[in-house]
Amino acid sequence: MEGNYAWNDNLWSVVTKPFVSVRLDAPLKPNVSYSDLSRRLTDTWLGSSSGSISPHEVCRSVADYLRINMALVVVHTEKAPIDWHVKFIRRYGIPTGLIDVGVLQKAGRLCDVPVSALVKQRMIEGCQKAISDRQPITGKIDVVIEDARITGDAIILPDPMPKRAWCVILGEVHSISAVAHHVRMDDIDLSIVQLLREGLSARRIGELLELSPRTIEHRIEKIKARAAVETLFPLLIMRT
Repeated sequence: MEGNYAWNDNLWSVVTKPFVSVRLDAPLKPNVSYSDLSRRLTDTWLGSSSGSISPHEVCRSVADYLRINMALVVVHTEKAPIDWHVKFIRRYGIPTGLIDVGVLQKAGRLCDVPVSALVKQRMIEGCQKAISDRQPITGKIDVVIEDARITGDAIILPDPMPKRAWCVILGEVHSISAVAHHVRMDDIDLSIVQLLREGLSARRIGELLELSPRTIEHRIEKIKARAAVETLFPLLIMRT
């Protein structure tokens, strides 16, 4: 199922407006947000008066403040993309039974990372765009690895020097969920899934569709069985 979802074609957006600056010597509070960390990374990247800065200097500005659902990566880009070297400064740390995050976050060559060629290509395209534009870019993550769909946000900061030797990537994972098998739905099923997305209860959905709550619950269970999932969440994010 790998590759059924991929990085969106318009995934990466150049940071065209400067982030509101923060004092780099100001302490960050615990549980700092992804947007605050992105801003601090960008300010550090912009703050080098000589234009020369190492990826580790960039990473140090936020490394101690990352939350458990974030990852911080340095990609060394001197060689051909397939031989780029990936080093994790901080790893995503939430346990999951859907994929082996430990294996996925091992340091090494990009070609050895156990994901599909499409996922690697999207990562390469993101780094190449940042390098070409010579400025940070942001984007959305939406990939399938094995039977898990991963969604989130990412920012890529390129080496500002002409040698273009590295990129720093900060990613925040919003969700890792089982991939629901595509199922055909009639109009009632489509209505139920949409109303579930809106947070309505089976009773309220029944009132709107003029069906009993038991009928709604029965239909939900049938949809889950056909989609081969055990919980509602994969149904709520699947494409209908």
